[in-house]
Amino acid sequence: MISQYFIPQFLLPRHTTPSPSTKPPDPSSTEYCDLKALGLLPPEYPIPDGGPTVSRTIWSFLAFSTVFLFLRIYCKKWRSRGLWWDDYVLIFSWLMFIACAVICQLVINLGFGRYPCDIPPSHHPTIAFVGATLGSCITILTIVWSKTSFAITILRLSPSGSVLRNIAWFVLVSMNALMIVQAVVVWVKCNPISKNWDLSNEGTCWDVHATNYYGVFCGVYSGVCDIVLALLPWRLVWGLQMRKKEKLGVVVGMSMGVVAGVWAFIKSSKLVLLGSKNFTYEGCLLLIWTSAEIGTTIMASCIPVLRVLFKELHDNHVEKQNSKETADSMNSQQPLSWPSSRAHSAV
Repeated sequence: MISQYFIPQFLLPRHTTPSPSTKPPDPSSTEYCDLKALGLLPPEYPIPDGGPTVSRTIWSFLAFSTVFLFLRIYCKKWRSRGLWWDDYVLIFSWLMFIACAVICQLVINLGFGRYPCDIPPSHHPTIAFVGATLGSCITILTIVWSKTSFAITILRLSPSGSVLRNIAWFVLVSMNALMIVQAVVVWVKCNPISKNWDLSNEGTCWDVHATNYYGVFCGVYSGVCDIVLALLPWRLVWGLQMRKKEKLGVVVGMSMGVVAGVWAFIKSSKLVLLGSKNFTYEGCLLLIWTSAEIGTTIMASCIPVLRVLFKELHDNHVEKQNSKETADSMNSQQPLSWPSSRAHSAV
């Protein structure tokens, strides 16, 4: 419990008796820096820091998405199919994800994850520029290009002129247009541009609520696109000449983007934190859900290809197992003639 670090006498005037109903302020709220400035926090109170959790989350999702991507590339090379545009776009989005992770780690090392009053004042402009401006722009492009890869896959598999292909094109173009505008807004919302990361500069900025609402809209639309792209393979695959069990496996594998859509919705609900005066602490949740969305999107794009690899490995294992059982069965049925021949030679 956070309240256990408080001594009620610190929060009361001298020579007064604390009332049983008196409750100390919760330092996890926006009052934390005010309490610290007034000296109302005991010296042993630990500094709240969400940075390590954010760091572990981002690098974990990057590690898992790296494994999935390399398996996807290996599978395509193993089957001598080569790489196509969807593979190259996915690889590029993965490289952008690495850049996001490096940027996040940099701002965490500078103090992101803590309340502003626990961060050296000289670090604030760097965190604002590297994290909130440059990092936001790269993150937005990473999100949209990771989804673009799967949309290109749908275009490659869908018949020319079909409704399915038209829907995929609409999702692809509209999603990229909205998200690229959002990436541009990150830079142009203040005049001069330097005011984006240094509020002490003279100038003007757009209404923070307007930019935040547009960000929420783009985030929700991105989640809707995830779900639409995840549902399109059902119509595409269900008409193929395959066993029903195989069809179900394919469409489920290609529909894992629904999970990324859920993360996008949760992330969008956290975008309102961009206007918080304690964003360096409260914004940890936004980074966690953003990394979850990117990592899950990359992994979901790889699952359909990996399913073929796992199926072939499973079939090879079953074939070897059957061959071994057949050999064992033949050996058990073959008569043992060597003892009689040895006895004959002895005679």
